[in-house]
Amino acid sequence: MRYCKTCHIHYDTDLDHCLLCDGELEIPADDQSVYKFKDITKKPRSNFYYRLFIFLNIMSILTTITLDYMSGQNLSWSLIVLVTNIYSIIMLLTLGNPTFWVSKFTKTIVFTISMVVLLGLAIRDHTWAVDIVFPLAVSTTMLILTILIFSNRKKWFDYFASLFIITIIGLVPGLLILFNVLTITWPSLVTFIYAILTLLGLIFLPSKSSREEFKRRFHI
Repeated sequence: MRYCKTCHIHYDTDLDHCLLCDGELEIPADDQSVYKFKDITKKPRSNFYYRLFIFLNIMSILTTITLDYMSGQNLSWSLIVLVTNIYSIIMLLTLGNPTFWVSKFTKTIVFTISMVVLLGLAIRDHTWAVDIVFPLAVSTTMLILTILIFSNRKKWFDYFASLFIITIIGLVPGLLILFNVLTITWPSLVTFIYAILTLLGLIFLPSKSSREEFKRRFHI
């Protein structure tokens, strides 16, 4: 066993330096107080409540669609329940995933925007969702992530990756304008211009070391 003469402990490992004082470890002739590392075991997480939550949401979807269909009318309110239940399941899986909080934030925004658009389609009045909520939510998210990049540069890459993804989504309103899908165009136009400027900034403004780090992490 290796021994730290400063901390007076033994290490039952192949380390060369002490974890407490960073001093060089020696191989002693006699034994003193011994410190052994315990094997790291991952505590199994119970998925019962996750499965129960998903099961209840699926049963809710099936029940509401069946009742709505048996009423003899076109599916209406059951579609709203369907979108809400699917959104709840996705949010549970997203928030329960042990990832960086900015990644969760970005995914939450994307899923929420998608849910709002689907909800608008379900009630057969999607103008407010597609024309206003979608572009303004995307542009607001881009602004928040840009502020985070400048305020915490030590974790710039985590923000950078999320900003890049949401910026690509911000180009979609431009396509909606191009194909004359929208009734109110100014929110989408503002978001599209903002996304173009942000994308150009992400390409040309980062330093050489930042671009190299980006290429390394994405294996480009």
